[in-house]
Amino acid sequence: MFVTLTNANPLHRGNPVSLRRDLIVSVYADTQVREDNTVNQVTFIFAPPHGTWEVQETFDQVMDILNDTDSTGNSKPSRRNRK
Repeated sequence: MFVTLTNANPLHRGNPVSLRRDLIVSVYADTQVREDNTVNQVTFIFAPPHGTWEVQETFDQVMDILNDTDSTGNSKPSRRNRK
């Protein structure tokens, strides 16, 4: 199963990126200072052997997606039951 997020890397910013959920090892957020001195809050997803991905979603949003919960921590309905 894949999780689709929004790329935060300047070369691909705003483009969707899909990662295999079972390959994700860690998720963390940090401030990223770019070469042009812009500062962004970025969430990093480590998915070996492919490396680390930078996404625009917050740490909490990524964790909700990975845990299949909503922003309150409640489980979402089964995908089959969603309308």
